[in-house]
Amino acid sequence: MPPKELRGNSRAYWAQKIAPKKAFQDETIIKIREINPGFMGKIKILYKAYYAGKPIDIDNLITGMKYAQDCLQLEGIIDDDTPDNVISVSVEYQRVKTMKEVKLVMEVTKI
Repeated sequence: MPPKELRGNSRAYWAQKIAPKKAFQDETIIKIREINPGFMGKIKILYKAYYAGKPIDIDNLITGMKYAQDCLQLEGIIDDDTPDNVISVSVEYQRVKTMKEVKLVMEVTKI
């Protein structure tokens, strides 16, 4: 899940977002490099949110994932994250029984 400081409803000042943003992007880049998808061009993104308590609102979740989405450009998977390249972004929610199962999966599909 994106850190709470990066979500759309966060009241954190910009300086409070620097460390969580860097850590989140570093973790995202490591995962991208493990998968090594190569250049994809036009894509669609599906966020699968597995939650145990109250789910994050769609707008706040997508806002929080901005920095992970930026990593797709940083790693050369897309040219940029404009609507010409990121054709759609959607969210699916699935309730899980325990907090240990809570996670967010970003599925990127080439179009």
